[in-house]
Amino acid sequence: MAVRFDPSVPEAPDGPGRRPSDMLEEVIDALSEGLAIFDENAVLLRCNSGFERMNTTVGDLLEPGLDWSLLLREWTARGAVSVQDGERLSFMEARLAGGDWMVTPLEAECGDRVYEFVMRSTAAGGFVLVQTDVTERHGFEEAERAADQLVRKVLENCPANIIMSRVGDGEVIYRSPAATELLGNAERTHAHFASRAERADFITAVLPDGRVDDMPVTGVRADGTRFPSLVSARLIQYRGEDVLVSSTVDVSKEVDLRRRLAAQREQIFQAEKMSALGELLAGVAHELNNPLSVVVGHALMLRDEEISDDVRRRVEKISDAAERCARIVKSFLAMARQQPTRLVPTDIAETVLMAVDALRNGADGLGAEVDLQIAPDLPNVRGDAHQLSQLVINLVTNADQAIRDSGTGDTIGIALSHDAGAQMVELRVTDNGPGIPQEIRSRIFDPLFTTKPVGSGTGIGLALCHRIATAHAGRIALAETSGPGTTLVVRLPTTEVESDAAATTRPPEAAVSRGAVLVVDDEEDVSDLIREILQREGFEVTVANSAETALERVASGDFALILSDLNMPGLGGRGFYKRLLRDRPALARRMGFVTGDTMSPQARGFLDRAGRPFLEKPIAPEELRRLARAMLKGGAA
Repeated sequence: MAVRFDPSVPEAPDGPGRRPSDMLEEVIDALSEGLAIFDENAVLLRCNSGFERMNTTVGDLLEPGLDWSLLLREWTARGAVSVQDGERLSFMEARLAGGDWMVTPLEAECGDRVYEFVMRSTAAGGFVLVQTDVTERHGFEEAERAADQLVRKVLENCPANIIMSRVGDGEVIYRSPAATELLGNAERTHAHFASRAERADFITAVLPDGRVDDMPVTGVRADGTRFPSLVSARLIQYRGEDVLVSSTVDVSKEVDLRRRLAAQREQIFQAEKMSALGELLAGVAHELNNPLSVVVGHALMLRDEEISDDVRRRVEKISDAAERCARIVKSFLAMARQQPTRLVPTDIAETVLMAVDALRNGADGLGAEVDLQIAPDLPNVRGDAHQLSQLVINLVTNADQAIRDSGTGDTIGIALSHDAGAQMVELRVTDNGPGIPQEIRSRIFDPLFTTKPVGSGTGIGLALCHRIATAHAGRIALAETSGPGTTLVVRLPTTEVESDAAATTRPPEAAVSRGAVLVVDDEEDVSDLIREILQREGFEVTVANSAETALERVASGDFALILSDLNMPGLGGRGFYKRLLRDRPALARRMGFVTGDTMSPQARGFLDRAGRPFLEKPIAPEELRRLARAMLKGGAA
């Protein structure tokens, strides 16, 4: 710093002897910075109090006439500055001496303080050294740098997808690694939206309030696939322009979870609905069983009588109506049943083939062509072959009727395959008929729901299929199809069983013999019907209207067969069987049941444990004859 003054300037009015140079020195001393002035030979002319305060380690040397090189040497020797900083200060002075007016400032640590040294040349050829305490500023800058590094480190490692982009053209200013991984590295955010319309809606939602939270949009992944997402964003000013800071969350898993939960809720709802309706149907069916058995049995027996054609025609109408009632009641019973009859390893392929053959050889046959595709070496499923056959019959019958009634389509496809990973066998029944309208697709498994004309359908078929599949720990669903027709998919769990090395041989059929039969039923009309049917078959029939009376009958005579109702007042069918099992085990092995109660867990458990043949009411004469003949053939074992 060079100071010039004119000695001819008159004294200041403040008083004699006060010169401008004196005022300048006061100003220099008042400075908070340290100031040292050196002449052209790098000799100290003067320094202010601030410089002395900042350099107490060399305070004893700070007098006019101190050589710059000596000051540097003592600074480093006494530890005020490091050797490297001392060399830099020497280099700065050399640059000024070489003609530079100013050199780059130096920041140096001096003990626990940080100082900035600035050198400038003077007009007289010397230089001025300005020393500023920048400890606080340096600490603030260090804190800012640390904060910036922390923010960058957080952003680089944060799992959130963060993107800064211009509002106008969507150009990306910053993208976190997580955002790059999910959305790719497109130059503009337009590529992150499935359509321009969605981005336009997003921008429109942000602009009014400068923010948007969890806006649902269809995003586009780095590989080009689309996914459901929620986008939140804030509008900020950055370098004079509007910028969006946004975060995108992939909610594919959540959407899939909600979809599966909704499907499970629907399954639970259907199960509860079926259970409630099943209880109602079970009660109705049980009350109808006994009187309906009488109507069905006598109507069928009248067909065998010698009667006129007009009477026969009327009897056949009664018989047909009664049989239809019987089928409906049995459907009610099957749907109301709480568990499968007997879950045993079952050959599902054979069951399907037998069901299709039964339909082809039935009275009405099949109008549509059936295309069977059965995978080889299918594992067994654990189930009830009768009920699984009923499930197949219902599905194929529905498809055939839809094709016949609409005049659309001509083929029913039945495919059986094995999903080894899920340990399931899949049955697909597909037709090219009219299909199922979208508005009723959710109701097809509802009990009593039908689109057929009155008198043509009961609405039980698919509801029964649903009950059977559920009871077998399986599932039935209507598959989504792009073309015409309908596809129903049934999935049943498999079971691993060891195959027998050799085919089981059938024992030779024993000659059918007739004998004495004891019929036990508290309903007199039912017992009379059973007696009449069996008497026509050549049996000698004794009737007991209670279990207690039946015990008296077996005490006084022997019987080839015993057919008993299950639920009766007093000892009942269960007590009667247990008493025989205890006292007359050989006779207990000749016992079968004719009952209308096969739905309750108690009745079902008893029948399963006893392992005895049984026939469900309402009774058809031929079914009763078959039961009697089968028990006699097998020795009633």
